[in-house]
Amino acid sequence: MRMSQAQFAEAIRAAGNAIGVPNHCTKRLVQKWETGEHATCRPVYLKVLQVVTGLSARELGFRTLPDDSGTRAGSDIAADSVDAANSVSTTAALSARTTDAPIDRSSGRLHHAINHPSVVDARSAALLEAGTARLFDLEHHSPARLLAPTAERHLANVTAHLTAARHETVRRSLINSAGRSALLAGWLAFDRGHRYDAHNLWADAISAAEATMDTALLAATLTFQSHAAFRHGDPGSAWQFAHDAIQHAPDDPRATAWATARAALYAAHVDEREAAEGAMERALEIDETLENPKPGDGTLPWMRSIDHARLLSTIAYTAAVLKHPDAAEFGTRAVNALDETTTKSRTIVLSEAALTAAITGELELCLDYGSKAAKLAHKLDVSTAVDRLNDVLPVLLPFCDTPAVRNLLPQLARLKRTADREDEADQEKPAPAHSAAQPSEHG
Repeated sequence: MRMSQAQFAEAIRAAGNAIGVPNHCTKRLVQKWETGEHATCRPVYLKVLQVVTGLSARELGFRTLPDDSGTRAGSDIAADSVDAANSVSTTAALSARTTDAPIDRSSGRLHHAINHPSVVDARSAALLEAGTARLFDLEHHSPARLLAPTAERHLANVTAHLTAARHETVRRSLINSAGRSALLAGWLAFDRGHRYDAHNLWADAISAAEATMDTALLAATLTFQSHAAFRHGDPGSAWQFAHDAIQHAPDDPRATAWATARAALYAAHVDEREAAEGAMERALEIDETLENPKPGDGTLPWMRSIDHARLLSTIAYTAAVLKHPDAAEFGTRAVNALDETTTKSRTIVLSEAALTAAITGELELCLDYGSKAAKLAHKLDVSTAVDRLNDVLPVLLPFCDTPAVRNLLPQLARLKRTADREDEADQEKPAPAHSAAQPSEHG
């Protein structure tokens, strides 16, 4: 499965939580399984192992534990039997609680599919697909640190079903859901400063897109990778990612407009003025043909936050970098196009409008937009908005004697910068496990 022992242990824990059989699998336990030190496997682990790998106990190389009427010789077997009895009791208790708990038909069907992998069907796959779409909707309103564990469990759940599914149509649907889930999990990792994890997840999303010929998913992943490259000071690579995304989104005008607006921004940062202005004009032309996303209109889950305001704020920022005369107007139009909902998208629009105002010398607008963006960025923990607001700081510092600036600077100072997030993410990581795995070419 191309996992290190630590990664496999993490997958076992995540899958156990997803299917209602929690466990405490560790790298050391995986080592004992692999070396044969544990020739048998407790039921609580065996059930999850079978879901994750799709293999039987015999195929995994374990001796099966006896049933209630069977016996085995040897003190080591007796010790295992005690552990097995405890596990069976725990599993029985979990089952009893599940039976007693009121569940709707969909949840019951999903629970049955999880516990009987051979019956994973199109209906179960559709439920997981709907769950993936709901997670994208939640992302608009939820800090990444809170949503990430749920997204990771969901991805483990989809992967477990995919491993067990046999029908090609069902597998294709699950691969699609897995790719979309990896796309979201990667963005949440990126938002928290887990750079390496983000690129690995996006590599998985690209693999899923290639397996199912899902050009929309491929375009989205490339656009997300362009964000990462730009954040880490490589606008040239970001521009290439965005350009590649445009090539894979010919049938989705919203995705094309978004990738084109990003390409314009990156081109501006590498002093390719003609390319940047051309991309700006194309993005504006497409934007004029679009309506804002509405529930049920078929907009892809990851594109539902890309509306007129979001496109205009990116174009405004690009225009400001180019010193285009209409930059301030684009920023004002972007803010005027906002609704009153508290979302990450609103936060990013306000932060880009604040940076545009800072670059164009509109200090009052910069303070107004910046203050609103800072409050939302702190509440929703939006790293993209924080990056823009950090770029505002050098512009404001010469005016630090102004009361309004003095009030805003502490708000900006308490926001977590990208470097802070990545330092925290590095401190959270356990000691690296020995593994032959290499970074993906897409990472």
